[in-house]
Amino acid sequence: MERVLYILLYVIVGVVGISAISYILYRIFRSPFKYPYHIIKFDVTGKRNPDVNNLIDSYINQYGFDEFQQHFDFVKKWKADCKERIKKSKMKRLRSKQLEEVVDDERMFRFDLVRKQTRYRQVNYVKSSYFVFVTVGKFYSNYKTLKQRYDALAEINFECTLSEFNSKEQRKLMTASLRDEIAKRDNYTCQICGKYMPDGVGLHIDHIIPIKKGGKSVPSNLQVLCSKCNGKKSST
Repeated sequence: MERVLYILLYVIVGVVGISAISYILYRIFRSPFKYPYHIIKFDVTGKRNPDVNNLIDSYINQYGFDEFQQHFDFVKKWKADCKERIKKSKMKRLRSKQLEEVVDDERMFRFDLVRKQTRYRQVNYVKSSYFVFVTVGKFYSNYKTLKQRYDALAEINFECTLSEFNSKEQRKLMTASLRDEIAKRDNYTCQICGKYMPDGVGLHIDHIIPIKKGGKSVPSNLQVLCSKCNGKKSST
């Protein structure tokens, strides 16, 4: 019996020793590098077929490009710091390979589409609801692609998304909210004769450059006209 206990003890010690050695080797040889992705979440609750490019364009139009530029610069510094760390390592070849495997510049930026969903819980026979956000899609982009989108949006003064600007259905882009925005901007006043139309009667939203001549449904190409001035312009 005593012999059996000794054998069992040796087995336990052996297993613990092997586990400890395995853990130490794992700690030594595992990759110390973790690529710093930048994640942006878009709430697409209620949207049937959201276009991620439109969401990105709208985000850039609203917040600018500083966030992307700062992260790009951060990743450059992170890679430089990692290389300095490798120079001081005793396993330069292994660490260099591990860094090469983890660098993922083509997917530096991640855009998550999330939807709000209702969940229920019951406590003391009382049922209550709460909301959670569920990821329904993940999209990746690199710095160069986003910079190109930013430059293209800058050329149209960040007034709309690229797909909206290039759309052949410009009249469909004349939404009620856009009409209201232009009316408020121009103070409900005809931009030709100065007629004030606070009640909106006779107020028209006019394309300065007509759609048939390549005009776009963007704020810079829209103005308030009264029905009389709009009629005169249309007849010329």
